[in-house]
Amino acid sequence: MDAPRYATIRNPSRVHDLRLPVNARPLRISKGMSVEDAFRVTLLECLAHVAANVASVTRAREIEGLHQLRVGLRRLAVAFSAFGEEFRTPAQRELQVRTKAFSEAIAPARDLDVFADELLPPVVKGMGDDSAFALLRERLVRAREDAWERAVESVSSVEFAVLLDDVAVAAQSRPWAGDDLRSRIAVRAPVKSVAARLLDEYLIKARKRGRQIKGLEQRDCHRLRISLKKLRYAAEFYGPLFRKKRVKSYINSIKKLQDLLGALNDAGQVRAILSQLTCGDMPGAHAQADLFFASGLVNGWHCARATRMGKSAIKNWDKLRRTEPFWT
Repeated sequence: MDAPRYATIRNPSRVHDLRLPVNARPLRISKGMSVEDAFRVTLLECLAHVAANVASVTRAREIEGLHQLRVGLRRLAVAFSAFGEEFRTPAQRELQVRTKAFSEAIAPARDLDVFADELLPPVVKGMGDDSAFALLRERLVRAREDAWERAVESVSSVEFAVLLDDVAVAAQSRPWAGDDLRSRIAVRAPVKSVAARLLDEYLIKARKRGRQIKGLEQRDCHRLRISLKKLRYAAEFYGPLFRKKRVKSYINSIKKLQDLLGALNDAGQVRAILSQLTCGDMPGAHAQADLFFASGLVNGWHCARATRMGKSAIKNWDKLRRTEPFWT
């Protein structure tokens, strides 16, 4: 296989190229839709987002393509649970589990992309001399190439293609439509009539996770970040049913808090990656000293950054917690 290119194509004139990364399209849900029609539209849009980025990963090795593919898988996983209990059938849950598994399979490549392109450069720039980072960079390149090979293998697999087919079949065949009269009535109700209740479920879970944030423990912040991600995706799914301005403002508040919590999560992610890059065969004493020196600099820089971002995260969480949701 060709080596990963690690560069995003930026030529807008090549919009016809199937290898270009593709962002998620706005959902086309309307107030007149039933819950099941809204569910089907959401599944198919998430599926389209995933499928549109397969070539970008497997053929072009685009960083942004891998990112968008992972976002699509995460959105799809949330969609399976976002429209009510009637759709949380064993078959749908099994699809959700398979979707999450592929998202986790490509996560190491994405994490190393972020480390190489976003987390390492500011530390090197701050030093003014990157010679001490030479061995760390060398190991990062190898680890990144290996992770990309595994990601491409996963996305190129028959199992991945079967998953996409199974999601499409589920959306079209309505496997949730059983013999239970109550369920059949529930899925045919107007989607606007259930949106607020289902969004409240995600908000309640986020508020529960947020109770421990003031301790700034990495585990608690990470759990809140995951809950906010699910709330954000659900808000985007149901957003077309409500006033655009309020939806945009609320989602932007979630994004801002996610970014701050992301800085806290970066510190833990950096430690994990540095542990990976500094284990295994050790070089000579001098090179080994450079490797651990560079590792310590990167770790310390991000730990200090996490401390600075922590207070801002608490303030923004308190603000979001007091903000009236757009669906009330």
